Amino acid sequence: MYQDSKRVRTKATVYLDQYESDVITALANYLGVPKAEVMRQMLMKEARDVLGVDPAGLTDSLAERAG
Repeated sequence: MYQDSKRVRTKATVYLDQYESDVITALANYLGVPKAEVMRQMLMKEARDVLGVDPAGLTDSLAERAG
């Protein structure tokens, strides 16, 4: 059914307090997209930043700095 079975999305639970949930809801409403999409994009951006991955070139900027 899927060309790449590793691209099938799985469910993950995130517990937010009311203030955090309101921020996500407001941003989703502002952008006109589902809350899950907002959270997924925020999560992946943070992961790329922490890991030092350059999304434009998909290069590891930490390795470049070390070398």
